[in-house]
Amino acid sequence: MTLPLEINLAAFDTIENAMLVDCRTPEERLEAAIPDQAFVPMDEASARIEDFKSWEDQGTVVIYCRSGRRSLNLTVALREAGVENVCSLAGGIQAWISEGREVHPKS
Repeated sequence: MTLPLEINLAAFDTIENAMLVDCRTPEERLEAAIPDQAFVPMDEASARIEDFKSWEDQGTVVIYCRSGRRSLNLTVALREAGVENVCSLAGGIQAWISEGREVHPKS
């Protein structure tokens, strides 16, 4: 089965070895962030394709942004670059927060 481009939180909860990657700006991370394993701002993503490829070897790479738009665009670009085990978190951190899930400020 091929991984969809975008998954919701219920689907996220079923993934073993999910690697969360925040693609927002450093300024956005100051407000709130999901306890994640990686931070790759959108403007750095094309230079870090090899990082994404190594992360997908460890599990499913789930990218998030504020609302899910940027992360979906990045997911499409990564798939075109050969990263297959990657998807976007639908609704981004806004959906995460609206479900009362843990976030923390990054400083």
